[in-house]
Amino acid sequence: MSEFMSYDPWASVTTRNGIGGDEIISMLQKSIRRGLEHNALAAAYEMYITSPQFEDKLWRRLMAISVEDIGFGCVEAPNLIYTLNCIRKEFLYNDGDRPMFFVHAIRFLCRQKKERSSDNVKNMLIKDFKHGRGVEVPDYAYDLHTRKGREMGRDELHFLTEASRVIPQLEGEDIKKIYNDYLEYCKHEEEDTSVSEVAPFEYNSWQF
Repeated sequence: MSEFMSYDPWASVTTRNGIGGDEIISMLQKSIRRGLEHNALAAAYEMYITSPQFEDKLWRRLMAISVEDIGFGCVEAPNLIYTLNCIRKEFLYNDGDRPMFFVHAIRFLCRQKKERSSDNVKNMLIKDFKHGRGVEVPDYAYDLHTRKGREMGRDELHFLTEASRVIPQLEGEDIKKIYNDYLEYCKHEEEDTSVSEVAPFEYNSWQF
């Protein structure tokens, strides 16, 4: 743990009023975590009036916070914060309306229910890979989209009946009917000898 954050470039700069950059950033995030709007807004405004670069840093933290600290407490939070970040760019840096967007963003974030599970899971992944506990490809990953799957003879029917399974499955008679109709279509497609007079459109055989 002693090497964690051993170098932080924001610790080398100060804000307009002489506060350490790393300190004002920490104040912003910890205040939002605790729902302390006034403190969070004060930290944000100090960042804003310091420089456009600090304002950009402010918005990067707000976007991260919308996932890191809000998480499943409000899954719409990232969309709103990203949208507000885009809108503020339509106003000049010294336009009096521009701060309104981070004010709104922070007030919103402070008032949401919060949970940090995605950040915790991310950190566990990092530690697992660090200690050599990486990826083992499971059998269900091998299908017609992989070379090994094709070598195993796994075709489109295997994909439809096994590799494309979704859990939990959304229930619905129309969903079930469409699946069954398509499955039957694929089972008997080779029996269809009709050919279009126009050459069929060609798709890539691999995914971008």
